[in-house]
Amino acid sequence: MEPVRIPITQEMHRKRKMVVVVGVVVALISLSVFFALSLDSVATTNVMGVQVHLEYAGNSSGYLGPAVQNYTWNFKTLTPDETFHFHFKLTNHGSAPCVVSIDGIGNGGFKLLSSSPSMPLQIAGGSTQTVVLTLSAPSNGYVGELQIFLSAS
Repeated sequence: MEPVRIPITQEMHRKRKMVVVVGVVVALISLSVFFALSLDSVATTNVMGVQVHLEYAGNSSGYLGPAVQNYTWNFKTLTPDETFHFHFKLTNHGSAPCVVSIDGIGNGGFKLLSSSPSMPLQIAGGSTQTVVLTLSAPSNGYVGELQIFLSAS
């Protein structure tokens, strides 16, 4: 005994294609919603650059260089509260020693955890000192520059 064959019309063929297309679209939308809801909503921090601002005390300004110094563009991408290090050099172009202190960290909720060597720091005339700051990224997302404010006397 042979199976019964039902003739398929053009309209039935079109409707079958439509059902398949709608099924694929629904499946794609469902997967997109599922992945969007299941993604971890971690806000990243993108440090686009680091600016060191020097405030000079007295009338001997400029012995450590310009008042605003730009470092490393596209520096880092960080997760919330991630600890990271920033290294920079300070050269005393004068002949007398100077004392450098950290006044603060600006922009976006960064936290200064420590500095090496510890601040305030004395730099002899004509010498260079490498400073390593240990910082913590903000808990929320941030995109922009990290600003470090120093005072020198």
